[in-house]
Amino acid sequence: MLEDLLITLSTLSSCTVWVLASNTKVFQVAQRCGVRIIKEHESQGYNQAVAFGFKHFPGEPVAVIPGDVPLASAAEILQLIKPTHNPEELVRLAPDREKKGTNGLFLSQVHLMESGFGVRSYDGYLRTAKAKGIGVEKVFSTGLALDIDTPADLEQLFRQTQEGETIKFLKQLGRHFGPQFLNQGAA
Repeated sequence: MLEDLLITLSTLSSCTVWVLASNTKVFQVAQRCGVRIIKEHESQGYNQAVAFGFKHFPGEPVAVIPGDVPLASAAEILQLIKPTHNPEELVRLAPDREKKGTNGLFLSQVHLMESGFGVRSYDGYLRTAKAKGIGVEKVFSTGLALDIDTPADLEQLFRQTQEGETIKFLKQLGRHFGPQFLNQGAA
């Protein structure tokens, strides 16, 4: 999943892509895709990692995209990260399919709000932005909306594409574990 996302991100000349992780296998994938790395000394959770990453970019605009959105397209990501027209405080949010979680976060200034990813984070970010008087733009896109968390998400992934590194990997697992592996959770 991460590799598909990084391959897409590496095609964008308008941004610098960083991967923050503590896992050497993640670093290997990042290096293959030609992106930069921020090493977290030990994994302390997603929001703590994002907060750690934010410290590397004081005063700059930042975007956070989780590594489990393999169908995110370059056009969708550009919609999320496009420059703001003036120096206003702005947050852009790309929700998951259920509009509960957040699969893309853009902050026109890194200090605007803290990382709050997780269950119901989309509403949490909307509430925080409203309370702080920060402008919000919502980015609705099918690729960013599909994060892979459940067997149903895998089924949706297979319905939408048969290409990419994630699909290749899952097909290899299916050959190893049998076709029923790929059909788990089927209705």
